[in-house]
Amino acid sequence: MVKRIMKNEIYNIEERTCNFGNITLRSDEILTFKPFDTVTSVSLTDIEEMFSIFIEITKGVPHLYYSEYSKAIDIDSVTKAFVTEKMHHLAKAAAVKENSAMVRFLTHSYIYLNRPKVTIKMFKTEEESISWLKSLDI
Repeated sequence: MVKRIMKNEIYNIEERTCNFGNITLRSDEILTFKPFDTVTSVSLTDIEEMFSIFIEITKGVPHLYYSEYSKAIDIDSVTKAFVTEKMHHLAKAAAVKENSAMVRFLTHSYIYLNRPKVTIKMFKTEEESISWLKSLDI
């Protein structure tokens, strides 16, 4: 049976799994990342693998980026520096869904200390996150 796609329906163009989560490129050109619930820490090797997949499925063109973090994930300073240096190569802007005071604190601290080249904003729901990304004139 063939599924018909409605005109404005959002669908996944490509889906991949890395060591610590799922990566999806949507038909509205939003790149998403959702870590596995069991993840408590991420290494530089993990991030390099994730970025490699991002670059491959986007063909190196920065996209709007959405990620979910329901709990704090331990990331060392070398890995944070790598993310800061490389993020603008894959993202035009980033929306983060969070539901934890600790995640909010860590994300705000990261933004303040590292000054990423990409605008990062946090939201309580995926809908708010996606709506904000789509509202940007980038």
